[in-house]
Amino acid sequence: MRSITLLAIITFLGITPAKSQSYGYGGIGYNMSFLQSDGLDFVIGRYNDTRAYLTETMENPRYFDGISIHFGGAQKAFLFDFGYTQQSCVVSASGVDQSGIEQQRDVKDKWNTIDIGLGVSAGASDHFSLAAGVNFGLNSEKYLTRAETPDNIGTANFAQINKQFKFGISPFVQFTITGESAGLLIRPYYAWSPVKTDYYDLNAYINPYTYILDPINIEGTLKGFGLSVLFILYEYQD
Repeated sequence: MRSITLLAIITFLGITPAKSQSYGYGGIGYNMSFLQSDGLDFVIGRYNDTRAYLTETMENPRYFDGISIHFGGAQKAFLFDFGYTQQSCVVSASGVDQSGIEQQRDVKDKWNTIDIGLGVSAGASDHFSLAAGVNFGLNSEKYLTRAETPDNIGTANFAQINKQFKFGISPFVQFTITGESAGLLIRPYYAWSPVKTDYYDLNAYINPYTYILDPINIEGTLKGFGLSVLFILYEYQD
């Protein structure tokens, strides 16, 4: 939380625009993030701890990736941005259970975001721009799982366990490096939400024999650092 406060202060109070001109951009690219949630880690840990037969335990979900689409621009010192990000993470465990057949369990976390970004343009030219701001987004967090033999897991369908919408906040710094009319947008950011996710249903589904021994409230917030790299079309106005 201190990191978010510090970045917000820097964004809105601490940046002095240097020759901030007007420009517009739009593009699509790759997004990756390293996220963590205490509640989700608890559920995954319980799955591993209650199955001594596992030869491959399930890792805690950390690396999310997917696509990101953004378009926006700057009018003098004011930056605006509209975006959509779709990312997911799949973790797996496998082992020969009591039936004597090897089984694999996959857990998938899908996190989609529609957001509006506001910030400060700290300088721009026809080939480069620098800005910082905060995205305010609507996050859709969805948990799915499937189980099958390792040979057939690729064709098995995921079952959706729960889906939750929540408000998210992401401070960011943004660079664009362009040629005449196209180039790259690079955006490191920190993702956080004040609304917690309830993982009780996921725990009950993948740990059906032990969930009654666990706390009823298994909550957590996915948070962490991310990076988006987009190919964009760019127009600069002096």
